[in-house]
Amino acid sequence: MKDWLGLLKLRITLASTITTGVGYVMARGQVDLPILPVMAGILLQACGAAALNQVQDAHIDVLMERTARRPIPAGRISRRAATLFALGLLAAGSVVLGFFGLAPMLLGLGAAVVYNLVYTPLKRVTPFAALPGALIGALPPVVGWSAAGGYLSDPSIHLVAFFFFIWQIPHFWLLLLFYHRDYADGGLPSLFDRFDRRQIVKLTFIWIAALAVSALLLPLVHLFDEVSLAYVVAAAGLLVVVRSLALLRVDVIGLASQGAAALQPFHRSCRIRFMEINTFALLVSAMLVVDALN
Repeated sequence: MKDWLGLLKLRITLASTITTGVGYVMARGQVDLPILPVMAGILLQACGAAALNQVQDAHIDVLMERTARRPIPAGRISRRAATLFALGLLAAGSVVLGFFGLAPMLLGLGAAVVYNLVYTPLKRVTPFAALPGALIGALPPVVGWSAAGGYLSDPSIHLVAFFFFIWQIPHFWLLLLFYHRDYADGGLPSLFDRFDRRQIVKLTFIWIAALAVSALLLPLVHLFDEVSLAYVVAAAGLLVVVRSLALLRVDVIGLASQGAAALQPFHRSCRIRFMEINTFALLVSAMLVVDALN
């Protein structure tokens, strides 16, 4: 059972499930019973896409220390069995979401298509696959919104989706900063092929700042009409940006020349920034729910 659960990338898929719930509550203005099957449907779809991704990446995962012990590269689950499992989850999730309309079902499948048929192949040929891949994080709140009867033309959900789109970029690039050797071992192109560490750090900081700014756009469409909520989000965004300045103060080029051990404090700082932007995204999600329920 543990190996089958290991195919599901639950930390990632649960994040998609949460943001789907956020979109649902925003459109509905309340938390009611139908939110459970909506969130279950997107969870099943996301888990199916995650499992299928592990099938697609098994030959790469076996080369990387971080992923070599996953069930498929370690030989504990066959690719065929994992594929059938993944397709079953995708089908089940689509059936569940289909009860809430064609739009939420297709949007959920669209996220899977982006993940498995766009992002996964692209990451083998370009270091910029995270840019189109960020759509994966933008679509779940739209699924929840649509399932609750929200209009897809509403600019409120567009800006929320944009916020989660922006969040995906520094999320991925911070991971890259402390796992880049794994990408090299797996033969995957990365930003390190185009830029030095200092440039990547600067690019990542710019995206972190953009994340904070994208949260400030939400009141433009009458989200956070309760001023105190807007202040909380603005203060949290400013704090994230200020704390991320620590990345720019490190002489990463000099540390890299001293060997891997010298970079460990910098890698710890990257992990902290990674947790902080994820916490910020969770805070914004919570504030959106509170705003919708007021």
